[in-house]
Amino acid sequence: MYIDPLTPQDWQDVGLERRSDAVELRRAERDVACLYYLGFTAECFAKALCAARGRDIPKGRDGHNVLAILAQAGFSSQALSPEVRNFLADRDVSLRYQAALPADVKIEDEIAASNRFVSWCTTQLQRACRRNPSAHRRNAS
Repeated sequence: MYIDPLTPQDWQDVGLERRSDAVELRRAERDVACLYYLGFTAECFAKALCAARGRDIPKGRDGHNVLAILAQAGFSSQALSPEVRNFLADRDVSLRYQAALPADVKIEDEIAASNRFVSWCTTQLQRACRRNPSAHRRNAS
């Protein structure tokens, strides 16, 4: 039926689709859904890093924990800015059950942190691709 993406590029493509969805949700002022999709975007980009480094992609509970996925890929959260670390630490799939954002969550700050994370991941993926170009092709095993 459905299969998970296989290559780093496949994961990036899904992440970019979810990011586009988040933009449209923000335009419609559906901020909870926007934030949920930004978390989904981060998860996809972290999984792209795992795939790029030839690491197993976590499943189950850790499969949605972006910081755990980054650790599996061999990255320390300390490589990220505090704002990005906070954004990632606060991402939880239970957000999908919320009717409204908590009063202390500012969607524009969350969007900015998400964009910084995607940019950081893109840089790391480019570096990994230069080191191992065959791992990034669509038919890579």
